[in-house]
Amino acid sequence: MHQTVEPRTSRVINATPFFYGWVVLAAGTLGLLLMGPSQGFTVSLFLDLWVADLNLSRSTVSLLYGGASLGAALLLPIAGRLVDRFGPRRLVVVISLGLGLGCLWLVNVQGPIALFIGLLIVRFFGFGSLQIASNNVIAQWFIRRRGFAMGIAGQSLSMGLLVYPWLGESMISQWGWRGAWVGFAALTVGVMIPVGWLFFRDAPERYGLTPDGDSPAERERQRAGAREENWTLEEARQTSAFWIFFVAISVITMTTAGVVFHQVSLFAQRGFERASVIHVFQMVALFTVGGNLLFGKLLDWYTPRRLMTVALGALVLALLVVQWMFVPWHTVLFSGLMGFAGGAFRVLDASLWPHYYGRQHLGAIRGLTMMGTMGGTALGPYPLGLSYDFLGSYVPALWSFIGLLGAMALILVFLHPPRKGKST
Repeated sequence: MHQTVEPRTSRVINATPFFYGWVVLAAGTLGLLLMGPSQGFTVSLFLDLWVADLNLSRSTVSLLYGGASLGAALLLPIAGRLVDRFGPRRLVVVISLGLGLGCLWLVNVQGPIALFIGLLIVRFFGFGSLQIASNNVIAQWFIRRRGFAMGIAGQSLSMGLLVYPWLGESMISQWGWRGAWVGFAALTVGVMIPVGWLFFRDAPERYGLTPDGDSPAERERQRAGAREENWTLEEARQTSAFWIFFVAISVITMTTAGVVFHQVSLFAQRGFERASVIHVFQMVALFTVGGNLLFGKLLDWYTPRRLMTVALGALVLALLVVQWMFVPWHTVLFSGLMGFAGGAFRVLDASLWPHYYGRQHLGAIRGLTMMGTMGGTALGPYPLGLSYDFLGSYVPALWSFIGLLGAMALILVFLHPPRKGKST
């Protein structure tokens, strides 16, 4: 980052006997994990309960979830700019408090309007803002080893898939679905606020350090070989590559959000019981570990653009499997493909923006690109809900997703990466 900044001191950093970036990585990974209540795989546990208790149709709940996600997406550029202005350490406290209050709001919903508002708050502060702040603080501390760091941070998805479906189902069975949201609120506020304030720190240059823990001389040698390009949001969005990445990520999140949101019903159509869906979430989590670590390592050798085409292909195969599975080992294959694609996506989405557009204006850039991520999650559940309600099957919507994924993979194969001063 080539800008003059006021030097700071930190007793926590000074007392740490090793590179403080590893502490930031651990705290940021925890932040990504604790956005779990806002994730589709957690919200999906409440879908059938809301349909029954609030007397709503499946497509209506899907529409409310999608509309809330879309509304949250439109607000995320504001969150991204605030992270750039005030730093992730300050913002993570406000964000965590907002997520906790959103969980408490859902405790008392009685109808569709209140449900929409609660989902809007939870999606904005959780899946949107907390993810921006956590990814941003990690990206500031790593450049050369960013792929490895994001591979570790990506384990939050697998951990979330292991923890939250089991935790949510346990709390629902003991306290009811309303009591479960009280538990989520207490977990978020009680853990993330102190962790964020104590251990999040802004860019290492502010503390006289360099990314990756390199010595100043080594950092200068690296700059001489490959200088980091820092784009403003206005510059980045003038490149075609920016919008192609934006759409590709939107399509991936749209597909995965739709499948996860309706996974209980999808499996029921293929003859599997609700309990098996919880096991599938856990299997996906285990395979996600492999996808995170593999793609985190591959990012040190290959560009995010090329690796994203592989992730798109894995997701296409998963959608083919889910339409024809009928024996238990098919669910293992589905879990492997979904976990592989999901783990790859989490690492790639966190890495490609600082890789191509630098760290200096990353908050503003991620605020806009998260609109695509959040917008995709908004659009995904509703087509599947409509397909089921009006056609009695998810197959037509699944095939439309397959077409979109294939088209984006083909476009990415021929995409030229952005370079300042060159047309893309």
